[in-house]
Amino acid sequence: MSLPTVSPIRLLIAALVILPVLYLDFLTYQSGNNWLGVVILGLLALGLYIYLSPRAYTFRYLFPGLLAFSLFVIFPLLYTVYISFTKYSSSHLLSYQNVAELLEHDSYIVPDTPCYDYVLYRQGSAKYVLLLVDQSNRAQRFLSEPFDLPPGETVHYPTLVKISAIEPSHSIEGEPLKIAQITREGLFIPLRGYQFLLPNGQTVEKEGLDQFCCRNKIWKRNPDGSFTDQKTNFTIRPDFARGIFIDEKGEQIGIGFRAFTGLDNYIKIVTDPEIQLPFVRIFLWTVAFSAISAAGAFAIGMVLAVVLEWKEIRLRKVYRTLLILPYAVPAVLSILIFKGLFNQEFGAVNELLHAVFRFAPQWETNPWGARAMVLLVNLWLGYPYMMLICTGMLQSIPSSIYEASAIEGSNPLTDFFHITLPLVLPPLLPVLIASFAFNFNNFSVIYLLTGGGPKMLGGGNAGETDILVSYTYSLAFRSSENNYALASAIATLLFFLVGTLAWINLRMSSRRIVY
Repeated sequence: MSLPTVSPIRLLIAALVILPVLYLDFLTYQSGNNWLGVVILGLLALGLYIYLSPRAYTFRYLFPGLLAFSLFVIFPLLYTVYISFTKYSSSHLLSYQNVAELLEHDSYIVPDTPCYDYVLYRQGSAKYVLLLVDQSNRAQRFLSEPFDLPPGETVHYPTLVKISAIEPSHSIEGEPLKIAQITREGLFIPLRGYQFLLPNGQTVEKEGLDQFCCRNKIWKRNPDGSFTDQKTNFTIRPDFARGIFIDEKGEQIGIGFRAFTGLDNYIKIVTDPEIQLPFVRIFLWTVAFSAISAAGAFAIGMVLAVVLEWKEIRLRKVYRTLLILPYAVPAVLSILIFKGLFNQEFGAVNELLHAVFRFAPQWETNPWGARAMVLLVNLWLGYPYMMLICTGMLQSIPSSIYEASAIEGSNPLTDFFHITLPLVLPPLLPVLIASFAFNFNNFSVIYLLTGGGPKMLGGGNAGETDILVSYTYSLAFRSSENNYALASAIATLLFFLVGTLAWINLRMSSRRIVY
């Protein structure tokens, strides 16, 4: 039995796809992201097997969707959960290895030593030599051995190059480069990774853009991972629980690094008063905001749908079209327009209320006024959708039911509570749960209308109208320390809450309603 062959056209298409991906994988591996390079290589091998093997024919149509789902849903979710178990913020931004390398690179200018002007000469395509000229004695000149300078790439520090004395009349081969040209071509980046060894045993390094100076390293790395200050001889050690380097007194030295902290961020949400109080208040307001928005939009939409179903009303279609308009206008535009209308000083709403009732609410500075404004705007944006859904449900109810009820002597109010609502509400429960879940993450209304304000007293970055998703955004991007780890912990809790609501929604959607 002969094995099935692959057509040349398919092989050509596979080669055209493989070569760019392999090059991308090579660049990824070269940049130091080894694990990401392995993942790309694994996905490439899996894709080749699926699209070239007849046994995997079934998965050819599923693979793009599953790959996109993994990249844009599963990976961000898992990465967010991972970040929530770490100490990751603007003060703990780098990894331990990066911070240790920064300490190793930290140096100081040796006092009473000369500094040097320099000229970089290009010899060939990638070879360079460096000429150093003593600033205090221009006759003292030093020329380096040829070395490589990959443009824009960081050279592993320290790379040592020997340099020897030359006469002022010594001719140098190559093209002399100006400082502007060195900067434009990105050559100053790898140049910072070199140390040049003078004949007297001193080493010089790049200082700024236009000179080289004699520098000594401050820290010496010890075998146990600690660092010793070579000037003062005191030692610092990494504290992985706090993500910092500490001295003998336990005080922080240098910048912090990312560290695994387990459940610390989740415990902080529950126990830290600066987080616990605003988190509880924001959680309660989020639940109230979502419940009122979902129930209020349903109530308004239901009432309008019932009213517009009365055949005695003239121009019903015109009214229905006008009432659906808020759903047709982009929400961003509506929110920004309402922000101007509710302006505390010059808004049309306050001018009208003041002219009629001599009363102008504080929509922006009073917490309850701001919450009322947010709810009013959100109800305006939400009721048209509910009205459409309810209209469809009402038109599916047989008219014979209402005719039989009229014979029994009922009135419209009795029909609504004893016939319409019991028939419409059960199949609409999944829609209400979905609306509740949507408003739980309704970031745009809060961000565009109030920005979370007014500020909560004693709540740090929290605002009185913040919901959990906007509070998470504030912690991650608007706070002074950009606490990504704590924001990720809140986002993880938010995911489980919304995921539970989605599961309930699916359970209720699977039920069949029998009239």
